[in-house]
Amino acid sequence: MAFTAYIHWIGCLLFAVASFIAVLAQTATQHARVELLARQASVTPGSDAQLGVHFMLEKGWHIYWINPGDSGQPPSFKWQLPQGFTAGEIQWPRPERMQPTKELVDYGYHDDVLLPLTIHTPPSVTDTKPIELGVEVKWLICREVCIPEHAELRLSLPVAATVSADPQHEPLFARTTKLLPQPLPRTWKASVAAGKDEFLLTIRAGKAITEAQFFPLDPGQIDNAAQQNFQPLHTGATLTLKKSDQLLKPITLLRGVLVIPGSPAYWIEAPVRQSIQ
Repeated sequence: MAFTAYIHWIGCLLFAVASFIAVLAQTATQHARVELLARQASVTPGSDAQLGVHFMLEKGWHIYWINPGDSGQPPSFKWQLPQGFTAGEIQWPRPERMQPTKELVDYGYHDDVLLPLTIHTPPSVTDTKPIELGVEVKWLICREVCIPEHAELRLSLPVAATVSADPQHEPLFARTTKLLPQPLPRTWKASVAAGKDEFLLTIRAGKAITEAQFFPLDPGQIDNAAQQNFQPLHTGATLTLKKSDQLLKPITLLRGVLVIPGSPAYWIEAPVRQSIQ
């Protein structure tokens, strides 16, 4: 009887340990599940690996883009990596425009989003033991109210001589890659003329653009809630962007993401020409 109880105790202990290890890579909070994923099945000495923090949000709730808009704040990440490993910048998929009131517009994500980044593996790594990677994530999740949440995520990856994809996670990373803004095609040109109360963004694409929306990267430059006056051209398009009341001095560069339905999103870094008043 005592031996049976001992075996049962050992089984429960092993189950608890396994459950604890699983939770390290995935955490459930009040309105989201968050997990740390790797695109590769292992790390390779001297090579880059792609990781991602995957947010699965309760229906109706959202988190924020790097520029949250008129309210909120973007997720923050504090990485815990072995010596010699380095983390790149988070790559932000194109955002959604969210308008909770007539006066406010936010930029962010609903439902499900993966925020990827590149981790560089030093050449000195050996295959004696798995590599432990960790991140502390803090984010603001909102619906009618906003709630600050956080998670400590861990991931263990073996070391291998060759790179191989993780078949379970590769499709999610591939879908996310298609949502990442790209540089403008070489033949396209973007320019901005500053008026008294607005910016005129002109895109020269060599073809007509029938619809587009601009998401500013830097807060406080354009009025997020104001309508963007879109004008198609035979060779591109123009967007009239109302200046923000918070903009107190001229800017020399307008940065952001241009979203064109049915096409990739593009990074815009356009010099601003000041008009003569």
